[in-house]
Amino acid sequence: MNEQPGAPKQFGSRLDEETIEENRELLGKIGSDSISEAAEIKGSIYFYTNTCVDGQQNKEELIDDPTALDAAIKNLTVEIKYEHKHHRWAAQLPHALKILEFAAARLRLNNNISPDNIGINAELRWRDEKDFENIIHLTQSKGNAEWQVSRFA
Repeated sequence: MNEQPGAPKQFGSRLDEETIEENRELLGKIGSDSISEAAEIKGSIYFYTNTCVDGQQNKEELIDDPTALDAAIKNLTVEIKYEHKHHRWAAQLPHALKILEFAAARLRLNNNISPDNIGINAELRWRDEKDFENIIHLTQSKGNAEWQVSRFA
């Protein structure tokens, strides 16, 4: 297998642990131990631009970019489907975190070459040990390069 510079390594228990450790701050913001124990996390991401409407309000317009997560598809063993301007997948926690990393890298690249304020909205869903569905929304934009987390029940 030919590895590209900067491409994620093949996943194994050591890399799974490294990925989780690298994302400890984000996991702290999510604030749920059950995400670490979830058998499967369903995720969805879309990219958007903020535009001014009537010179005052921001309007979120979804970007139609089916190739935005091609690097993740190429480097991870996770199927990412593109439907209605959304990238959707189901994976274990380390892969879900890596997909978020690829999306954030794409965002940084786009914001470096575009004058527009491009952002990402993501949603992660998983079931805990009591079969309760947990839903987390994450957002990142040109003006805020750290993931912002909202919990929904």
